[in-house]
Amino acid sequence: MNKRIELLGYPVDSVTTSEVIQKIRQAIESHHKTHIIAINANKLYQGRKDLLLANILKKAEIVIPEYAFVWASKVIGTPLVEHIGGIMLMRSLLDASFVNNFSFYFLGSKQEIIERMVANIQKTYNHVKIAGWHHGYFKDENDMVTQINASAANILLVALGVPKQEYFIHQNRNKLSVPIMMGVGGSFDVFAGLHKETPSFLRHGFEWIYRLLQDPRNLWKRYLTTNPYFVFQVLKHKYNHHSLIKHQNSDIQLQKKNLYSTPMNEG
Repeated sequence: MNKRIELLGYPVDSVTTSEVIQKIRQAIESHHKTHIIAINANKLYQGRKDLLLANILKKAEIVIPEYAFVWASKVIGTPLVEHIGGIMLMRSLLDASFVNNFSFYFLGSKQEIIERMVANIQKTYNHVKIAGWHHGYFKDENDMVTQINASAANILLVALGVPKQEYFIHQNRNKLSVPIMMGVGGSFDVFAGLHKETPSFLRHGFEWIYRLLQDPRNLWKRYLTTNPYFVFQVLKHKYNHHSLIKHQNSDIQLQKKNLYSTPMNEG
């Protein structure tokens, strides 16, 4: 079911959304700790200097591809099955929560934002089980872990921003009893109604523009640096890969030429 490939130095799972949900259900049933990460250009950019973040990305049990990695996979020649963004998976989990008996703990954002989000989710998904929630401005991580464990949730969604959300999950996963853990970045703002979710027809390469138009003050610098860096890395990888294949083919042809030109000893 799960085909994992290496892309730009990181593992990425080539799976469909339904396959991810199936794997999540199985992990909950077996209580197998599972860290889900949505990999994108920003995480690749930050991981170049942040070795802890890079290590967390490489060790995650499930790595789903944002569109940047889907595009990269096509350019390099190892196309991924499906684009599964973090907010897309979060919405799919909410849709599938009743059938699969999912229960959620939401951690992150400001108090008023997370309260609005919870109210909107309860209104939209009246069947959903929300085990608990807490804003992201807590001081004691151990106390926060205790509260999450007391909720008996089986899915923890953390919106502390990159890399704080990945750090929190990584550093506390052995103390947390919740089996499924995932960082969801700015998804809480969307579910709270502060930002609009990217329309499906813009998800194929233009999602970053839609997000930038909604929040230019916070995102312009990120996209100005991460996007060119990411494109450069993809093209460099493609060129190096093709050069390697060309060099290998040349070696093979040379070996064949030497083989056929070498006189055979007659007995």
